[in-house]
Amino acid sequence: MYCYRVVAVGICLSVIVSLHEIAERTNTSKSWIDNTLLVQKVFHDNKTRFSGNHDVIHDTKSKPSPVTHIGFLKVHKAASTTTQAIFLRFGWRRNLTFVLSPEYNKFGYPNIISTNESITKYNTLPPPPGKTFDILCNHVVYGDKEWSTVLPSDTVMIGTIREPFGHFKSVLNYFNPRKIIFIKTSIDPTDPVGTFLKNPRKYEGAKVVRHSFTNNRLAFEYGVAPEIIINKDFAAFDKYLTEVLDKKFKLVLLAEQYDESLVLMKRKLNWSLKDIMYAMKNVRSVNKEDRFVFKKEHRVLHRNYSIFDYLLFEFFENRLNKQKEAEGYDFQEEVDNFRQIRKFVENFCHIVPKYIKAVRIDKSRWTESFDITRSDCELMHQGEISFVQMIRKRQYGFATWKGVKPDLKQI
Repeated sequence: MYCYRVVAVGICLSVIVSLHEIAERTNTSKSWIDNTLLVQKVFHDNKTRFSGNHDVIHDTKSKPSPVTHIGFLKVHKAASTTTQAIFLRFGWRRNLTFVLSPEYNKFGYPNIISTNESITKYNTLPPPPGKTFDILCNHVVYGDKEWSTVLPSDTVMIGTIREPFGHFKSVLNYFNPRKIIFIKTSIDPTDPVGTFLKNPRKYEGAKVVRHSFTNNRLAFEYGVAPEIIINKDFAAFDKYLTEVLDKKFKLVLLAEQYDESLVLMKRKLNWSLKDIMYAMKNVRSVNKEDRFVFKKEHRVLHRNYSIFDYLLFEFFENRLNKQKEAEGYDFQEEVDNFRQIRKFVENFCHIVPKYIKAVRIDKSRWTESFDITRSDCELMHQGEISFVQMIRKRQYGFATWKGVKPDLKQI
């Protein structure tokens, strides 16, 4: 019998036995039992694999303090909402101070600072009296000088990025841009994406780069100047990439290597395994059909149109791979361990009956033991706007936003 402790209404139970008993008492289906057994297997494997391991275990007494000053670039449609939730939860647990926008702003949402410019004195609130900011993680364009006006000098910069054609597809699926709809309904109903990409300047609804979600959007959100994009100034782009972004961003997480990126972030920020637990946010179902038909030739056309997005992605992909290699032999083992535990936590939050109040994750080579409670589950699945409003209420004493339609004419 595998024994693992679960806190349930104050009683310590043996998991395998208790879950079978629960299933019998509630007439739960066989699929639920199979899932719970899978949950237990994952944890048993983790426990037995590392409980007798004599390799060096990180000593929490000598471990550096966790980094608490974070500047996170929340890039649209690049695993950014999932990542932002990690920072919101981290800061909430420690009562850290967040950079927030005015609750009522021109974008219509209290969780957006700006989608077309960097930090200004108009699009952010001052910190509460006697406080300084710790974390920036809401939508706003990156700017080295601008971000330094609100964040401490020792702030660690983190960003996300995504393969550009996948990003382009996600933007079209999510925003359903009017310019593509116009082509589909008025010009070319069979291949509106191809028609757009063959002559994007003709159909681009946004007259300036900063209002476009299809014209090198990744590069723009990383602060690449619009004139660089318009003039295709590769020399200026390379200089900005190597002299600013490469130096300022300690880590850029790849959506395509998300778990690896998070484990790397955990190590670089001196965080715990619990700190990087996550629930997927704003993820399109794989079973949901694309709004538009995408063809192989579209990728070539898109690279020509959004070349700076590709150069940016390839640079950070290469850098991330080098950073992973530098972490040593046990890096992938930690990634695998993290995936197993995250799956367990996900099943605990969604499958295990609610009267089981908490589970404990055993100590391993990469983490001290910790508990996951129902409160942790709730925070992991908290919606972005409601979480920001919780923070606003605690930070400033008010949060009254009820929902206002934003102006999306620029999309």
